Amino acid sequence: MHKHISILAVIALAMALSGCSEKDNNPTDTAIYGIKLEQFIDPVQVTDSLDAEAADTLDFRSLFAYEIVSGDDGFSPRQSSYAGYDLNWSAFKEGFLVPSENYTTWFSDPLLPGAFRVKLTGYFRLFRKIDVVAADNSTKMVELGGLPAHTVTNWDGNPEQAVKLSDLLQGITAYDSVSLVCYDDYGSDKYYHPDAIDDGYYLLTTERTIFPTANIANNMKKLKKVSYVKVYGPAAEQAHEFELAPISGADIIFTVPADLSDYEQTELTGYPN
Repeated sequence: MHKHISILAVIALAMALSGCSEKDNNPTDTAIYGIKLEQFIDPVQVTDSLDAEAADTLDFRSLFAYEIVSGDDGFSPRQSSYAGYDLNWSAFKEGFLVPSENYTTWFSDPLLPGAFRVKLTGYFRLFRKIDVVAADNSTKMVELGGLPAHTVTNWDGNPEQAVKLSDLLQGITAYDSVSLVCYDDYGSDKYYHPDAIDDGYYLLTTERTIFPTANIANNMKKLKKVSYVKVYGPAAEQAHEFELAPISGADIIFTVPADLSDYEQTELTGYPN
């Protein structure tokens, strides 16, 4: 898979504990402050990881799943029986890093397991994903690196690793058609029947769909940077549990820097005492 690894340097434990916060600057301030996690994910680097020629104004952060990793012992919520999954962008970006509380991550969402309170947070791994929205509107987040990879001939006539589009629909027992919707909503008005999906692939490096033999319109053959698949047909809940992408296959890694003085901090009124 296309990788542009952005690794600064894993912070040492002593440096992490010496990081400053607004509370440190004013010892009489008993409030707890946090830094929103979205500040650690540079949208320009994420854009470049998918398409170096894309405009820097494009924000592709919602196309990834996010793993939070301790810089101390390497723990992540993936390893917990109470979690076992990564976060989508909408959930991840609402979290905070709390420097004064052992660099712990904190989320106000009561539905998130306590495993997402990771201590001594060191870095964040990002994995390219595509969501599958079933006819009953249940959603599965599928990390592409967790699917079987196949070598196919891409649009330039070169071999490229790809995943089968049908593998994204393993949790769907039956469907009439699907839409493959790109980051910019292109494709929401196009419908693919099962025979086309069974023929199609998603190219992992050039971020395109390809249908080697399917008889479909030209404007349906090469969709770019697919964000989600919308399924139409019987309203059945998705049953399949998808494998997570291996940590060795992370598309991007962002490290928590030792110096946090340039980050905006917010008072956490709901932080538990």
